[in-house]
Amino acid sequence: MDTLRRRPHEFEDGSDFVGLAVGVLGSIVLSVVMLPLRDHLDNDVMALALVVPVLLAAVLGGRWPGAGSALAAAICFDFFFTVPYQSLRIASGDDIATFVVLLVVALIAAEVGILARRGGRAAREARSGLDRLCRVVEIAARRGDIDDVISSARAELIGLFGLVGCTFEVDHPGGELPRLGIRGTLEGTPLVAAHNEFVLPSGGVAIEVTGRGVDFGRLVLFAAEPVRASLQKRAVAVAIADQLGIALAANSVA
Repeated sequence: MDTLRRRPHEFEDGSDFVGLAVGVLGSIVLSVVMLPLRDHLDNDVMALALVVPVLLAAVLGGRWPGAGSALAAAICFDFFFTVPYQSLRIASGDDIATFVVLLVVALIAAEVGILARRGGRAAREARSGLDRLCRVVEIAARRGDIDDVISSARAELIGLFGLVGCTFEVDHPGGELPRLGIRGTLEGTPLVAAHNEFVLPSGGVAIEVTGRGVDFGRLVLFAAEPVRASLQKRAVAVAIADQLGIALAANSVA
């Protein structure tokens, strides 16, 4: 049975750092900007305003930047808006309660931001994957040179995963490789997860190309390093291979 391993937490294209910077620096800057209003507005208003940088941090960076920014916002509230000022002590019981509520609300806002971030990313991936599949279908429908369909499928798979190469092999000269099975399941290799997604190994991953019950070969995906691949992306890759198989079957009949 394939085993599941988890890679250590990785920073995703620097977005963790960006999110944390926006959250922490945003809390500090916003606190300084609101200082002239300290004697005119209730502390509850100040606390609610400090939730905004936390939400931005979670949307940009994810869970850990959001949590770190929530803590930073709570500290800024304590330091700038509770008596004694410019101190981490809180003299008022009401301010202690507000501090706790701010921390809890900020953490909840971070989770909301994470959901929004994931939803936006999933929507973009779905749209991009559909566009790639449609381009292959369009070229196959023209009934032109079958090499054009093969080249299109290879190019779309390279773009889908950010690969360094993709080959179409008829005779399987490379031997057995990990493969993407039906519905994008990753088979024949230990399953490694990063950011809650499985990782395609760098040594080559095969997708069988069949059409009308005939095995025409396989597409082999090559990545420079292990690359994260959501189930949605893997399903699109299999659909592209299936479309290639249909085109090859139609071409052999013709």
